[in-house]
Amino acid sequence: MKSLLTFCLVMVSFLTRLHSQSDQRLQQMAAEIIENTTEASEQEPDFSFLMDDLIRLYQNPIDINKAEREDLEQIFFLSDSQIEALLFHRYQLKRFYTIYELQSIEGFDRQTLEWLEPLISFGFSEQKAPSKFRPRGDLFVRGQSQLETQSGYRQREDGTTPYQGNKMKLYTRLEVQPVRNFEMGLIAEKDQGEPMFNHQISTMDHLSGYLSWQPGKVLKQVIVGQFRMSGGQGLALQTGMAPIKSSATTSIRNRQASFRPSLSASEQGGLNGLLMAFESKNLALTPFVSVRQADGRLDTLDNGSTIITSLKTDGYHRTLTELSQRKNVREAVYGLQAKYHLKRFILETGYLHYRLEYPVQPLSAAYNRNYFSGQSNQNYWVAAEGSLANIHLFSELAFNQSMEPAIWAGLLLPVKGIIDLSAGYRRIPMDYRAPLGAPLTEASVPAGESGLYTGLQMDLPASLTLSAYLDYYRHNWLRYQTSAPANGYDFLVLLSHQTSKEWENTLRYRHRNKTIDLTSPSQAAPVGAQIQNQWRLQSRYTAAANWTFTLRADMQLVKRPDRPNLPGGFYLGQDIRYAGNNKKWNVTTRYALFDAEAYDTRIYAYEPDVLYSFSTPAYYGRGSRWLIIGKWTILPKLDLWARYAQWQYSNRENIGSGYTLIESNRSREIKLQIRKRF
Repeated sequence: MKSLLTFCLVMVSFLTRLHSQSDQRLQQMAAEIIENTTEASEQEPDFSFLMDDLIRLYQNPIDINKAEREDLEQIFFLSDSQIEALLFHRYQLKRFYTIYELQSIEGFDRQTLEWLEPLISFGFSEQKAPSKFRPRGDLFVRGQSQLETQSGYRQREDGTTPYQGNKMKLYTRLEVQPVRNFEMGLIAEKDQGEPMFNHQISTMDHLSGYLSWQPGKVLKQVIVGQFRMSGGQGLALQTGMAPIKSSATTSIRNRQASFRPSLSASEQGGLNGLLMAFESKNLALTPFVSVRQADGRLDTLDNGSTIITSLKTDGYHRTLTELSQRKNVREAVYGLQAKYHLKRFILETGYLHYRLEYPVQPLSAAYNRNYFSGQSNQNYWVAAEGSLANIHLFSELAFNQSMEPAIWAGLLLPVKGIIDLSAGYRRIPMDYRAPLGAPLTEASVPAGESGLYTGLQMDLPASLTLSAYLDYYRHNWLRYQTSAPANGYDFLVLLSHQTSKEWENTLRYRHRNKTIDLTSPSQAAPVGAQIQNQWRLQSRYTAAANWTFTLRADMQLVKRPDRPNLPGGFYLGQDIRYAGNNKKWNVTTRYALFDAEAYDTRIYAYEPDVLYSFSTPAYYGRGSRWLIIGKWTILPKLDLWARYAQWQYSNRENIGSGYTLIESNRSREIKLQIRKRF
């Protein structure tokens, strides 16, 4: 899998002009979300839209005195109970004048206020004459390359090379707002090994963009091009990042925006077409249509008809085979989403129709029964969320052609401002299919899954905070690498200690018990329980205003009936960050040692990276990792990043396999990025 991820909800490493302390804490929360998502999916999720939301909030702070619930939900680190408490406090006081008044609201501690300050306003600017609008733009240009040569770039005996392009990965992103209510964006990207500007790919491999117009009044917004959508708890519609389990243990409700323009670098998923949002006082209607070309592995049957054996989602188009699978399947989606605001509740309903150019016929493996097959699918959903007293409720019922509903329902209960409790129940029928759905579940394809989630977060004496969750789930059918119906559970507890703004320590333990196929033929049962125990200790200390030191140690132990002597995985890393006194430049470096010889005990660790690029590789094998990254603000609106990273293995002579094989125990990568704001 690719090691670079384009993200975060929640959050950005090196987000310019945020206070340094807030920036580091947002980065820490982002890191955990990225690690958990990568570890769970083994795919390359795209998180760039979450960063878009955060930057948009910074550039256009929310007026805290006029914000509705949906506006405040854009601020990812505010829980539902905090939002409810803020709205009630505002109802009593009528108006806030300074950030310090928020200290009296239950749940708003010092850390929350520090994060919140750059993202909100108090509306005083409206008392002045409206300022003249100034057009703005934001341009990113990035290039990266691996210094070692993989076998895919080496010539074969016939003089050809497997990879059709060079070793450079290129990325360009441009957003422009020429007038007050109009925005446009463009993104272009090519991966390493992909050709560009030739007969195979006429431009760069991924080229997309959007136009967005917000006229106001009844017609709220029109988006042409790439956009993302979300509905209810994501059972039927979720083209952004799905909710996940993390140390934000009570944040299990889907709080993604109903729609947004998108400059996602992910070539799969998402929508591309036309969206129109209509809004009156209490009612919002959003019709949408999307037509785009997807990647598919095609086959021809004996009768001459074409089928799709699987949709290709990795986004690579380097070899002749990968190029033949590029954008060869038309995907069409259309639908309607409606929301009605009823006092303290929001009611939502929607419909979408999904259709592919050719029918999907997965391979005959038994576990493929839960995957989408056929040429078209329809989904309907009904959802609601709101508050009764101090209990926040949320739920969704979703249907497809089988008409047996999928259910996701939950609640959040704050208790006297000291402890937050959450609970969620899900039940997804065997025959439920939703190609664009992505709810909070254990399995990436959740058909046949049911589960119960409970979480809590509470403040303890001595500046301690305790967070924990327990998720029990059951799968009623076979899954990949699990040849029988099975159940399991996932438990996490996190203890944080912060005596001051300068020093913070966290201790995390995670226990997972899941059923997997056994590899030993001598075992009587085909499946057994795999038990994972993960420990993490992290300490972050900020010395004065310039230095930040972060020490992290991880250990993972895995027990399996067929592999009783599986070696554990270990990771020890030290980060050091220095920022210049004038705040125009900073440097971060990491040195890490790891020993995880078994693939099951690999450890994921977020790494510092340039803006709009995130790296979360798997530390697998035995060796060391060193990286250094620097950012320099050359001019007030011109930034430059440079990054160098190196793997050094002590237990292998080669790295990778197949076309990614490097005939060395060392792998090095360089990356440069320029950002120009205007």
